[in-house]
Amino acid sequence: MNEFFEKIKGFFKDEEASFEAKQLLEENWHKIAPDYFKKLLTTLENAVYVLDKQGNYFYVNQTAANHTGKALADFAGKNIFSLFPELKGTEIGRKFQIAIEEGQSFHIQQQFPPMNHWYDLRIMPTDDYILVIGKEITSQKTTEIGYESVLKKNRAILGSIPDRLYGIRSDGTIIDYKLYPDFPGWDFLELTNKVVFSHIATLFPTSLVPKLEKIIFDVLETGESSTLEYSVEGYHSEKHYEARFAKTGDSEVLAIIRDISDRKKAEALKNEFISLVSHELRTPLTSIKGSIDLLLAGVSGELTNQTKSLLNICRKNTQRLVRFVTDLLDIEALDSGNINFKYKTYLLSDLLQSSVDGMRTFAEQYHVLLNYKPDGTESYVYVDEDRLNHCITNLISNAVKYTPKFSEVLILTELNEDFIQIQIKDNGPGIDPNFQPRLFHRFAQGAPPKDKLVGGSGLGLSITKGFVEAMNGKIHFLTSETGTTFIIEFPLEKKKRMAAEQ
Repeated sequence: MNEFFEKIKGFFKDEEASFEAKQLLEENWHKIAPDYFKKLLTTLENAVYVLDKQGNYFYVNQTAANHTGKALADFAGKNIFSLFPELKGTEIGRKFQIAIEEGQSFHIQQQFPPMNHWYDLRIMPTDDYILVIGKEITSQKTTEIGYESVLKKNRAILGSIPDRLYGIRSDGTIIDYKLYPDFPGWDFLELTNKVVFSHIATLFPTSLVPKLEKIIFDVLETGESSTLEYSVEGYHSEKHYEARFAKTGDSEVLAIIRDISDRKKAEALKNEFISLVSHELRTPLTSIKGSIDLLLAGVSGELTNQTKSLLNICRKNTQRLVRFVTDLLDIEALDSGNINFKYKTYLLSDLLQSSVDGMRTFAEQYHVLLNYKPDGTESYVYVDEDRLNHCITNLISNAVKYTPKFSEVLILTELNEDFIQIQIKDNGPGIDPNFQPRLFHRFAQGAPPKDKLVGGSGLGLSITKGFVEAMNGKIHFLTSETGTTFIIEFPLEKKKRMAAEQ
């Protein structure tokens, strides 16, 4: 009241008139104030409810009516629980009941049942009334709930990933993203007073820190990912890890660290197996094959036809085992990088002619003709002769097996500006679309033709791809219901290089 009087006392002509007006205002304030406050409350953006001590509505502003979806007239003299019976048994209803009966104040955020909107409510009882001021926070609450839901899902996803995930800043500071999935970023460190940071020197072996600093710098500069393998001595055994680094910001890289100890053990076992195959199988098989060849050549005397037939079966299966062992050794050599290539510049047509001629007898067994069509140009490639011959003969062998009898396999070359293509085309049924993604995988074999028995280890195309790519080439295929074409591309070499090497 005094505030109101201070605003109007300047309108009175003297002190006596001002005093009389103040007395009059005090005597009638209870009549003036409700209208005064009502006008004031209509200007508020918040919802305002005034209830008497029995819970009956005494006043609501228009904002409050809008929030509840009712008209102002609907509130007049109505009890809160009769107007909104759905409040009974809810948290809001219990708070109102306590405020009415015990005069206790509350601050609560809750959904209001009629419209399922979220409100921030302050319930403030006085001697005669209960004042409620509310603000709609549906948008804010939806964002919070959505954020919490996403955060919960992210925690579950991160928790299910066996790898460790770290954010590393350019100065070497580390944040563990599995512990702090809601980390807002390095630009908001003032909001992260509960986050515990570490440093690369505490996460990685000390001897690796200089190398890691260079890797982080290079990743941030170039944007290209990098991988590092390292080991740490444990209590019982050595632990092996693989760390992958990728740029995720102007001054941050993401480090994904995986325990590869089991993989290293498996690789060691594989190497031991390969060594066993090499020493315990390859050498005896070679001896067996040689002995069979000598017997078939008549070294031990004349053989009966039945004996020759049995020995030929032995020879054929021995050759198959030798090829399988050789394929295993080639795969191991490609994986380990221990395979040696003897590069030289060759005239491609000479290499292809030699490979095709060597496969003609094989093709005749399947009643298939090999048709080689060179492009007539002198194209030179820088390759390993034996490895390229291995690739060509393997592709021709596959093409022959899948080509119908009394048909042909076409081998041709096509010259482009910077590279030469070797194309091997069959007339088979094409490659099953479901199998195509696994075509170059190890031990993967497609369905054989109905009229042929197609054997093999399923390693041939995987080895061919490895050899071609190791010789700086590319391999791909085109397929349809009328046949498949395998295409190998090699960069062209200049004659002067060939001349310099001779």
